Amino acid sequence: MPSEHILGRTAITLLVASGFAPAHADSFSLTGQYEGMYACDSTTGGVPSSWADPMRAGIVQDGDRISIDLLYTDKQELGAEYSLYTGSVALAPDGTLVSGYFEACGGTFPSKELARIFPAATDTPFSFSVTSVWASDQVPNLPGLTVQTCTWSLKRVSTESPKVRPCETAER
Repeated sequence: MPSEHILGRTAITLLVASGFAPAHADSFSLTGQYEGMYACDSTTGGVPSSWADPMRAGIVQDGDRISIDLLYTDKQELGAEYSLYTGSVALAPDGTLVSGYFEACGGTFPSKELARIFPAATDTPFSFSVTSVWASDQVPNLPGLTVQTCTWSLKRVSTESPKVRPCETAER
């Protein structure tokens, strides 16, 4: 067997033995309603801007999969907006931290986004932070490419299961 296969298996074994393998996120759930803020640095056509606005999110978790329906108001240009996401979460082996990632799968207009949920303590009241990179060349009323880096801060306000819109099937 080639050495990279042996080394790869050894590395996985070391990760599991050292406690870094993600646990199945079934003893803690992110499902619920959230409120918070997002702050973004943006560049459109070479012109930078920054802002922060309130946001709301509904999250449904099924095993290690999550779906997110994010609602926000773009005060600068667009008014009421939404974005849809899917991704995965993992629970630390001791159950005290949850982390994950998600990507955009639908919204008011076509865009691409990948985001990371930073490790968050699973205690109550539950809150977490996200950092995302977002891009679109189809923003209404804005010609050219817009690229943003955003930070979200969300606090769970309810553990009731929200209604989350399904992701669009159109290619993004």
